[in-house]
Amino acid sequence: MTEAEKERRLDAVRRVRKRVLALEEKYPHLLGFGEFLDDFNKETERGAALAAAAFIDDLLQQILAAFLVNKASANKLLSGSNAPLSSFSARIAAVRALGLLSETECQECELIRKVRNEFAHQVKMSFDDKKIQGFCSSLTYRAKPYADVTVSTRGAFTTAAIALIVNLTNRPNHVARQKLTAREWPR
Repeated sequence: MTEAEKERRLDAVRRVRKRVLALEEKYPHLLGFGEFLDDFNKETERGAALAAAAFIDDLLQQILAAFLVNKASANKLLSGSNAPLSSFSARIAAVRALGLLSETECQECELIRKVRNEFAHQVKMSFDDKKIQGFCSSLTYRAKPYADVTVSTRGAFTTAAIALIVNLTNRPNHVARQKLTAREWPR
């Protein structure tokens, strides 16, 4: 990433953060997002991939917990080493099956998970890697080049991850309005 690209990215982040700060009082669910943004843009390439995926994974957990019937039984499914919905991939599959995310949002989650996995399992990994570039070029929410502005692979990943996080940040509140309820079934 060139110095000009870094400066453009940081300037864009400062503008977004300024807007988020203004909204945090009225919309408390944005508090975690603002704090995430502050740290996210200081991260290394590996740190950015891992942090974005972790934040999205946590949002998926919140969305599922808000939708499922009972908090205690939901926690058994969502938390702990043997919980069936404790992995990022299982949570993506669950929100897709339950219709809690759009198909595009699920595809973005899958691509971000794949990028995260590459960074997590390879000692030498970079956004310059061809496999990572392929994943990032498939992200729907990524910033795209325009006029004489180029967008690096990290820029594509970062913008897609932030856009997805913005989409999902208030989703637990919306999903909770449709929360499942226990009921008696005919015999």
